[in-house]
Amino acid sequence: MLKNMTDKALLSDANEQEAFRVIYNRYWEPLYKKALYYLRNNADAEDGVQEIFISLWRNKKTIDASNNLSAYLFAALKYYIIKQVYRKAKKGIYIPLIKELELTEFTTEEIICFKETQATIATEIAELPHRMQQVYQLSRDNNLPVAEIAKQLNISEQTVKNTLTTTLKRLRQKLEHSHLLHLFL
Repeated sequence: MLKNMTDKALLSDANEQEAFRVIYNRYWEPLYKKALYYLRNNADAEDGVQEIFISLWRNKKTIDASNNLSAYLFAALKYYIIKQVYRKAKKGIYIPLIKELELTEFTTEEIICFKETQATIATEIAELPHRMQQVYQLSRDNNLPVAEIAKQLNISEQTVKNTLTTTLKRLRQKLEHSHLLHLFL
């Protein structure tokens, strides 16, 4: 039975749907509680947990989370929280726990890696064609849905989707060396 399998075995199991369900059931609640504690918003906490599991499953063959999946998932959650706090701060929404989060939850190495990865992504985005930059920034920085981006730029929704796909593919190719890349894109 899959419930008795290790995380490492589940990540490589052929019955992907059931393996995912087992991993999700093991970790969703503690991840959600931690996200809710810091983000103080049910929807943001749920979105964070969902994004982490989607990212885990999409990248399960390329990430090394097999030795300690719990640590990997909680590190991914930390970076998601930082990303959300940063986005909200840009919009003028202040979450008072960011200092506590930075001081108690992250090592200096993690913070440096986070900042370096952000700087690298910013540099790569600046080198993209103007339209790709616009679509990426509206999607990732402003959190706008595809329909809203299409409306603002006066282009079709499919064009927005295609542009985002191409942009993310280019960024991933240029930033393959970063093991944290999937948390930022």
